Amino acid sequence: MLSFIRLILKNNIMLDESSLLAVERQRLIREILQREGVVRNAELKELLKVSTVTIRSDLRELENAGICEVIWGGAVYKRTIPETNYLTQLTERSKLNPELKRRIGVRAAQLIEEGQTIIVDAGSTTVELIHHLPRNFEYLRIVTPALNVATAASQFPYVELVMTGGVLRHLTHSLIGPQVLRSLEMFNADWTFLATEGCDVEYGITASNLLEVDVKRTMLQRAERNALMVDSSKFGKVLPLNVVPLQEIQTVIVDTGLGSADIEALSHLGVEVLAV
Repeated sequence: MLSFIRLILKNNIMLDESSLLAVERQRLIREILQREGVVRNAELKELLKVSTVTIRSDLRELENAGICEVIWGGAVYKRTIPETNYLTQLTERSKLNPELKRRIGVRAAQLIEEGQTIIVDAGSTTVELIHHLPRNFEYLRIVTPALNVATAASQFPYVELVMTGGVLRHLTHSLIGPQVLRSLEMFNADWTFLATEGCDVEYGITASNLLEVDVKRTMLQRAERNALMVDSSKFGKVLPLNVVPLQEIQTVIVDTGLGSADIEALSHLGVEVLAV
């Protein structure tokens, strides 16, 4: 986000409290929100050269206008796309490569042992892990910020389901924000099962939302082991934000459509590849 703000402000070399009128600051903040989806108080303070009090006041004005929702440390953009459109997008995503996602989910479920605590990321692939959990467990704790994962997990009487707090991201029907991070930090999990829309040997795991990046990184930090559940169509796709390099992933569960060159590159990085 910093580079984008600097681009906007490239002609404002010397800024002080009086350089920009409130309406001008708020227009710039709105542009950043539309582009990035989130703003942080500290970054806006640094680049607009105003006080934290001024930034908070501007964000409250934008919140009152229906532009954003103020959260701890910043604000998130309120998009005006109807909810039915979001649901349509989610439904369409779930229809992509269903058999590949099913096989990946089956293999991921085989890694889980009774009594463990697992963290499950939001995604149309990770929910397949839940669908294929063993039926004979007596206890399993599942921690998730994802509504679809939570709904699926609620069907298992032996599952202790923990949903994080947070702000709903309609595009993925998952929760984001500092409340999610604080919830995740309570747990020392056995596994984190991660999803991604972009994965590349050079760039690693990538995402499009800043707060989503924080959530994924925290998920990985809170587990002893981790597995990336991804179908081969996501490989070679690079999104704007870096999450982690692939060296930080222990296991990749992927379909057999992944090319031999990518498999070899992952193995060279020390990543276990489970192709199904």
